[in-house]
Amino acid sequence: MAEEKRRRSRRARFDGWVTIAVGEVHRIARGRDLSAEGIGLTLGDASPLPDCTDQTLESEFSLPGFYVPIKLPARVAWMDSRTQGLGLRFVEIEPDLAELLEHYVAGRL
Repeated sequence: MAEEKRRRSRRARFDGWVTIAVGEVHRIARGRDLSAEGIGLTLGDASPLPDCTDQTLESEFSLPGFYVPIKLPARVAWMDSRTQGLGLRFVEIEPDLAELLEHYVAGRL
């Protein structure tokens, strides 16, 4: 319930692989949900991400049916070490890309 209150935009289920890069450290995560503003993830293993609280990291993923990966800078919005959950908020997203994500969330792709 508290997580729902923090969300500002609609989300859609997103079941895909996401690469996260924090400096030279790369991790693979599984997508949970996606919006035009951010993405919810589950980290693939128990090794922690480096402290990236005040850093911009790089996220990379492909939408279903699209073969060109989307690369977006993001900041960590929340982390849950118990569930290996992670929420990223996209930063500096181009309007055309935001529109593409909005269409995905609305089920128009």
